[in-house]
Amino acid sequence: MKFIKETQDYLDNKTESQEADFNKNGKQVIKPTEKVYARILTKNSNKLYFIETYNNQIFDPIGINSSRKNLETKLKQVSKETFDFYLIYLQTKNSIYLTRANRRFINE
Repeated sequence: MKFIKETQDYLDNKTESQEADFNKNGKQVIKPTEKVYARILTKNSNKLYFIETYNNQIFDPIGINSSRKNLETKLKQVSKETFDFYLIYLQTKNSIYLTRANRRFINE
C-alpha cells in the first residue's frame, strides 16, 4: 500500500504523545483551521487510529452529506486496517476502499 507508507514519516519522532491529522484529500493537516478526517495518535509507542464518523457510520467527505454545514461528526477509534482503507479512499477517491473500510468498521 504505497499511500500508507507516507504516514510513517509523520510519526518518526520519539515523543510521548504525538498526533498526525489528515484532511479530506488524505494529506497532513497544515493549518489549524482545516477539518480533520483521520488521525493517528501515538502514546508511548502505541498507535491509535481514528476516523471521522457521522451517525455511527464512516463519514464520506465527497458523499451525500458533504455539503451540509452543521453535522455532529466525531472521530472514533478503529483498527489499523480500517484506517488504512479510509486513508487510501481519501487520497484516491476510489469508492472500493470506502466499501472495504465500511465492512471492517461494521465488524469492529
